[in-house]
Amino acid sequence: MKSTKSCHSNKPSFKEVYDCLKYHGPATCVSSKGTQYTVRAEVTSGRPTIIGCPRTGEIRIHEDCWGQQLTCQRTRAGGIYNGEPSIYDWFYGTVSKAT
Repeated sequence: MKSTKSCHSNKPSFKEVYDCLKYHGPATCVSSKGTQYTVRAEVTSGRPTIIGCPRTGEIRIHEDCWGQQLTCQRTRAGGIYNGEPSIYDWFYGTVSKAT
């Protein structure tokens, strides 16, 4: 998938990506270091959560830490934002197919 970083100056909101993942997910993202993530949306402990799963473990992203390199649990999350395809690339590619 071709990167859309240069095409879209505004990043999608947490809610936009969460809703898109609920209806069209899961997504596959690859970090700049080549780690592949499967990304899905779930409600965990009553909170909407975007969950990235590399080979082992999980990265849980909530609205208050969306787009940040560290989650509110202090887990590194940059991989889903910085590679090709990133979560942003997946989102814009999915939205453009749906319209």
